[in-house]
Amino acid sequence: MNIKLSFQKSGFSGMAQLLVFAILISFVAAFRLVEHAPNFAPVAAMGLVAGYMFRSRLYGIVAVVLAMIVSDLVIGFDSLEMRFVVYGSLFLPVLMGFFLKSKSGMSLSSGVFGASLLGSALFFALTNLAVWAFSGMYDHTASGLMLCYAYALPFFQNTIAGDLLFSGAFFASVYLWRQLSASPELARG
Repeated sequence: MNIKLSFQKSGFSGMAQLLVFAILISFVAAFRLVEHAPNFAPVAAMGLVAGYMFRSRLYGIVAVVLAMIVSDLVIGFDSLEMRFVVYGSLFLPVLMGFFLKSKSGMSLSSGVFGASLLGSALFFALTNLAVWAFSGMYDHTASGLMLCYAYALPFFQNTIAGDLLFSGAFFASVYLWRQLSASPELARG
């Protein structure tokens, strides 16, 4: 089976494609292993940029799964239900990134900003619904659900901050790579 990563309008070719794929996964997995603010992580941002860069959404999903599994093997797993919801929630930015492919300039910038916020909101809504449903920490009532969401608000702030920061950094890196790739004299120094 011959697997070739294919990047959308990226300027990457050959081994550079595989290297970028490996660097993204390694960075995200390693970041999850170092001490950081709860929910301040680059996973959703990686999914967003991978969905944008790779021709197939499958590569973005594989990148998210590999980064999460590698780091979860060290951090530990909670329940299977929670892992399904968390991983599934992190696939959504990959799909959003895929729809950003037709955008450029300010349209891309605002699309990245909007997709980052939407991804954060969906992750917050879905994962906390799962905490309420599966953890046994809250009564299965409307007030129990509202309490679950209320207690999760500080984590939501961190999610938004991390998603915006890392999405901006990843997309700025893609832009810089394209600029350097398009101008050989800049790339050579």
